[in-house]
Amino acid sequence: MKRQRLDCDVLVVGSGPGGATTACLLAEAGHDVLLVEEGRNLSLDSAVPYSLDEIDQKYRNGGLTPSFGKTNVTYIEGRCVGGGSEINAALCHPPMPETLEQWKVIYQIDEFGEKALAPYLEDVFRDLTVSFLPYELGPASRKIKEGADAMGWKSEEVARFWHYPEKCDSHEKGSRQSMTATMVPRALAAGCRLRSRTRVRRLGLKGHRAVFADAVSRGPDGTRQALRIHFEQVFVCGGPIQTPTILRRSGLKGKVGKGLTMHPMLRMPVRFDEEVNDPSYGVPVQQVVEFKPQLTLGCSNASLPHLVMWLGGQVQDRERKLAEWRKMALFYVLVMGTRRGFVRSLPGTEEAFAYYPINDEDLALLVEGLYRLGKMLFAVGAKEIFSPVAGAASITDERDLGILRTGLPQGKMSISTIHLFATCPMGGDPRRAVVDSFGKMLDMDNIWINDASILPAGTGVNPQATLMAVARRNVARWLAARGSR
Repeated sequence: MKRQRLDCDVLVVGSGPGGATTACLLAEAGHDVLLVEEGRNLSLDSAVPYSLDEIDQKYRNGGLTPSFGKTNVTYIEGRCVGGGSEINAALCHPPMPETLEQWKVIYQIDEFGEKALAPYLEDVFRDLTVSFLPYELGPASRKIKEGADAMGWKSEEVARFWHYPEKCDSHEKGSRQSMTATMVPRALAAGCRLRSRTRVRRLGLKGHRAVFADAVSRGPDGTRQALRIHFEQVFVCGGPIQTPTILRRSGLKGKVGKGLTMHPMLRMPVRFDEEVNDPSYGVPVQQVVEFKPQLTLGCSNASLPHLVMWLGGQVQDRERKLAEWRKMALFYVLVMGTRRGFVRSLPGTEEAFAYYPINDEDLALLVEGLYRLGKMLFAVGAKEIFSPVAGAASITDERDLGILRTGLPQGKMSISTIHLFATCPMGGDPRRAVVDSFGKMLDMDNIWINDASILPAGTGVNPQATLMAVARRNVARWLAARGSR
């Protein structure tokens, strides 16, 4: 296969929130930017949100990639232009100030913290039209609010990266402000070039510099074209799994890929007597924040395919119950992972290997979260809670909730995550860090990382706002050193 050569000033690998932000700001500053994305370039309306078609189009491995351990944790990655911003709930939770201050001290991050990030966070909110609902909460969100009120817990509506019509007096959907609706079009308008369906396999190194990237591009008909991309600077923004995989495949190992942490999550379908599942309201936006950052209670998308997935095969009379799926919602418990795992590149394959050791502390927090969630939902009329433990009976009486406190058996739960972190952490401590305080890879002159892999620990909240603010800060430092073209 004959190799094609491409040249650019700056190569950005990955077009999710970190990569799209990086490419946009650099292109608008006049730099010659090439943005490369492994997945397809699809519009937001290419498939119905949360449908099987969308999962097939925009998710890696159908959304079912496991990290391994005593209990496997399924993680979800977007694989399309815009990355995870095209498929997530678009929830925008500002970083918790205490988390930022802890990171600043523990990981020795220069010019960091709530005050330092504030102007970049304001830019994120402005450019992505962060909004609250212009109409009443949907029925599933109301269950969260009413339940939290009944328990005396604090809950709140989480804002979203969403644009609504000026006059919106009913639950019109508006439009998700994903990367393909915001930063990617801006980057292209500023002269950035985009290559989708192009997978970067490795970087070619010369001393302390990366000088090219080897990639393979796939045509719509499945034909393959080998590419060698030459550049002056490279930003690797493939996310906490793909970024360390590319770097390790390039020979950059050491601490790269170590330190993987996540927000483990358990989802439970819950049945009520009344209808609580109205897809026209979109993803529920209310969360119990009483126990953040260690523990969050909320509600997920509950489209029929997702309910089928999380019910699994253990529910008796499943078909009859699914016929009344409008009376079912999908609630979750999300916790801060306390352990560290790793990511490796598998020799001879295109896939990554991720390991995360769920431990007793993680499981205990999930157990407590499930118990509290069950108490709250029975307080607002829940009739049946479907256990996340394979083979366990559903719970139809609040008095039986104690079963959840007996512990969760390793290997018999469907634990998942949509938030991963820390495989290339930033900071000033060379014993921990892979990149410096502004994303430049230690001991390398021209490799930068600008995605969630540099966040040194779990955020305890939806991380997109934190990530995009950090990415803007890092690009601002890069431009201050090099200037606009």
